[in-house]
Amino acid sequence: MNTEEAIQKRRTLKLRVNPDEPLPVTKGEEFNKTIERLIELAGQAPFHYQSAESHQKKKLTGAEPWRFHVLDGESCRQLLKSLKKEEPMKASDGIKQMLAAADALILSTWLPERSRSLSRKFHPNVKNMEHIAATGAAIQNLLLAATAKGVINYWSSGGCLRKPKVLEFLGIPRQEILLGAVFLFPDEYPDSVQTKPGKNAGARGNLTDYMEWVEL
Repeated sequence: MNTEEAIQKRRTLKLRVNPDEPLPVTKGEEFNKTIERLIELAGQAPFHYQSAESHQKKKLTGAEPWRFHVLDGESCRQLLKSLKKEEPMKASDGIKQMLAAADALILSTWLPERSRSLSRKFHPNVKNMEHIAATGAAIQNLLLAATAKGVINYWSSGGCLRKPKVLEFLGIPRQEILLGAVFLFPDEYPDSVQTKPGKNAGARGNLTDYMEWVEL
């Protein structure tokens, strides 16, 4: 599909499965190549400032202000097992339910400038705002590319995945800040799988609700 079609067809859809009965992983190496291509397209997003040099000295050395950490389906199930051991299940625990269904999980982080205060993770300056905006643009590229390829996707804020001990378990540097946990779901799934659209799907207004011409 073309760009306009991908934008119009992109929709938030969560697949939820009983964490005690996860779906079998059906996608293998070929899907890994698809994911790499999706992230390559995500990386075409614009960015105003390069990441701080301290970030470029880590394992991932890119000048971009974002990083992508990818778990395949098997790793999603292993992470699910670890999270279940750490804390009891809750009926509303959507992250564990989605880990039980996902073919992959892409954790998208942004790289803050060094904070002026030891009590803050990052300083709310213009450069950090630019880094967040750039990473958001990269994530949107990822969602649109996945939609164009027919891959069901969902951008989550991360929930329990934002916890420092979880990020440390996944080997994500403590200086990075999670902006989005993008779940990629299977093309086909049993009727028993719960699906849930985005809560703001019905809140979209008309063009005139959020756009005006400025006349000088």
